[in-house]
Amino acid sequence: MRRALNATIAALVTTVLLLGAVAPTAARPEVQVPTRSRATGVIVRWTDGSSAPVKAALARRGLRVQRTMYGDRGVVVSVPDGTDVEVLRASLATVPGVRVAAEDSQVIRPLWTPDDPRYAAQWAYSRIQGEAAWDIERGESFVTVGVIDTGADLLHPELTPALDLARDYDFVSNDNEANDLNGHGTHVSGIIAAASNNATGVAGTAPGVKIVPIKVIGRSTGSNADFIDGLYYAADLGVDVVNISLGATAAEIGASGRALMQEAVDYAHARGVVIVSAAGNEGRNDIYYPAACDHVICVGATDAADVLATYSNYGSQMDIAAPGGVAGTNGILSTYAYAGAHTYTYLFGTSMAAPFVTGAVALMRSHAPGATAAEIESALLSSAKDLGEPGWDLRYGNGLLQLRDALETIVPPPAPSVTRVQGVDRYATAIAQSNAGFASGTVTTTVVASGEGFPDALTGASLAGAYGSPLLLTRRTSLPVGFLAELVRLGATKVVLVGGTAAIDPAIVRQLSATGLEVQRIAGRDRYDTAAAVASELAVVTGQTTIPRAFLARGDLYADALAVSPIAAGNGVPVLLTRPSTLPSATSIALASLDTTEVVVTGSTAAIATSVASAVDAMPGVSIVRWAGGDRYETAAQVARESIAHGWATSDYFGVATGNNFPDALGGGALAARYGGVVLLTKPTSLSPAARSVISDLGYDTVPVAIYGSTGVVSSSVEGELRRIRY
Repeated sequence: MRRALNATIAALVTTVLLLGAVAPTAARPEVQVPTRSRATGVIVRWTDGSSAPVKAALARRGLRVQRTMYGDRGVVVSVPDGTDVEVLRASLATVPGVRVAAEDSQVIRPLWTPDDPRYAAQWAYSRIQGEAAWDIERGESFVTVGVIDTGADLLHPELTPALDLARDYDFVSNDNEANDLNGHGTHVSGIIAAASNNATGVAGTAPGVKIVPIKVIGRSTGSNADFIDGLYYAADLGVDVVNISLGATAAEIGASGRALMQEAVDYAHARGVVIVSAAGNEGRNDIYYPAACDHVICVGATDAADVLATYSNYGSQMDIAAPGGVAGTNGILSTYAYAGAHTYTYLFGTSMAAPFVTGAVALMRSHAPGATAAEIESALLSSAKDLGEPGWDLRYGNGLLQLRDALETIVPPPAPSVTRVQGVDRYATAIAQSNAGFASGTVTTTVVASGEGFPDALTGASLAGAYGSPLLLTRRTSLPVGFLAELVRLGATKVVLVGGTAAIDPAIVRQLSATGLEVQRIAGRDRYDTAAAVASELAVVTGQTTIPRAFLARGDLYADALAVSPIAAGNGVPVLLTRPSTLPSATSIALASLDTTEVVVTGSTAAIATSVASAVDAMPGVSIVRWAGGDRYETAAQVARESIAHGWATSDYFGVATGNNFPDALGGGALAARYGGVVLLTKPTSLSPAARSVISDLGYDTVPVAIYGSTGVVSSSVEGELRRIRY
């Protein structure tokens, strides 16, 4: 028979159902956070008529002007390395014509308070700088918390935005539905990530992050084996932090059980998981396991006066304290599951203290995605408010959790600047890509292709580049919502449709013509013929009599063509298509008529057979080179590396698109070309190693990385992996 873990550590339930029955506590005192100077420059304002002489004086001093202020009322100058900002400010104040010189610091912030009706009863946040922290960070969806507990109320309206129900698991019943039969896991999950500012219920510590419920306890107790399995499972999922508000004494699990528990902790720790666990509720010098394990942040509980709660265990493994509350409304209010109702209740215990720390780690990971677990732990503990004996002590560890100070202590490492370009569907995403790269009133001729079939859009990227145009998508018989408005914003007077009537119906021509737009169609009998027609039109638009270079990609699998589309758009290079084992006559005719002498074959011999490459190579005056990898992801990476090495692209912009389904990325080629960048491919739920290596090897701090498409196409997990790349 398996040894049972103790009942969940918050064994002190004061109220079961609190639906409008609890009086709020007294008003919270305002949180005061010491301001830390983060000078970014010196503001120099001049008197009327003194602009020119002041600017000249700044230039003579060798000072760099960051920017001119609105209305030419002054400038902001950078502080040279090694220069004291106050010394510089005082010196500039004496320059003739300067009215005032003032330090420019990053101190302006929003003052955000959740509007959740029960927030007034959540006194804990006033003790740990909650509101001050939320002005900096409220959590990002790419951060995932594994809650190893009794599961969660999977339908609780405060939790459903945060729950990752694709990966939850119940190790008690061995199924993939971690539904809470106890209420404890629901309460813990609400402290971490209950929806905030939604005019409902309570506020979570890190409301923007995701939670994976991992159930290892049924109605009251669970086994050490289930807990160990749950921790291994969380580590294999790649969660950022796990919350463990459960445990057992050393005697209860025995030496061999503790060893197995430590092995599981070591496994998770080695994979970069931050592990947070509750100390226990017996008020004695005896830390429960796994909180007593190495590599675990052990959390004790305090009351509303920042005094260690009488029930909180303590000892040599204590790391930090957080609010755990006491009986009644001085407990911790959070979400709860009871008799099928999605409700709220007060609980108290070190079980409630641990998730505040877990939420803090989730905020820190959101704020500094590339920080290591060790860096996060160091910042978390060093920023705690010292309580009890000076410095670390047995009862409080390093002191009371301070959310704002922890965020200001963790230093985001050099990393890419990751954004997402998306719309509600493929058509709206193409419009968003147009908005992201093309200013209003700057595009008179706009290239449009089908959003239902992909080859025309991929070959049309080169023509879009020649026109300085985005690549917009349309349905076959009707224009998407927002399409005409985007043409107006761009300033378009002409639309070039790429593809025949089977791809874009004549009804589209009529709809566009009815608005006064000139419409041109470029098409062939099939995708190969259309690609050749686009190449011929490219020569006309660019005024070239010959086009010396062309890309050759497979016409029935589009990933390789997607990878070369930004290079084609940025360099006036056509993308021609081929069958896997035979070269279409339209393609060979196009190469001959354009006097092309260099062909870049994209894709391995499994994509484009040697026989095709040999047929091209045998054409008079034509030479070939093949850019390929072991799969579509490696081929896209090789295209990026070769293009950058040849000077056809730069490493100043990386587009990232799914390698599984391409519509959201169709407009990405023209957008990436606008910034001289490349497009890399990834799996939907995990960043491809090939894409990671290119960004790691060739990128730099703050290099733009744009994800094309929604989280349904390229997941939040991929976004998190991109943000964790360090330079």
